Amino acid sequence: MKLKQFIHFVIVIPLAVLLMSAKPSITYQTQCVSLETDGYIIIKIWDTKKAENYKPEQARKDAIYAILYSGIAGENGCVTQSPLLNKLENEEKFSAIEKEFFSKSGKWSQFTRSSAIETTLPSNIGAQEWKAYQVSISKKELIKYLEEKSIIDKPIIKSLNNGF
Repeated sequence: MKLKQFIHFVIVIPLAVLLMSAKPSITYQTQCVSLETDGYIIIKIWDTKKAENYKPEQARKDAIYAILYSGIAGENGCVTQSPLLNKLENEEKFSAIEKEFFSKSGKWSQFTRSSAIETTLPSNIGAQEWKAYQVSISKKELIKYLEEKSIIDKPIIKSLNNGF
């Protein structure tokens, strides 16, 4: 009997905790459209599982999630955008506010300007009946927000005469 309890304690419980804490699987894909001089990045985003059932609000949330956690690959003249939460420490700090941030009345919506259905679908999704959206995200304002919340560190700016 004690062996069963030991196995349950050592294997089953940690496995359950791991599964409950895992982030949802990402089924969306992104493509950079352009980087704007006003701090906005414009991306195309589509969901490979939801296809034609992909909603504009979810596309906007997913776009913010991509900027935060996975970054955006460089293409179409866009420079690769590294994820803003690029350290485990930053992810842990953000996880404390993530549920509230992405809630229906959360701050996430302040960082997207639009979510329009994109008529030109990326070539890698073919002729599927998928909805792809063009989403504009204020990366500059999102960074400012994360710095104010002490989730990411403000960059250290050295004076020009430093080191001379």
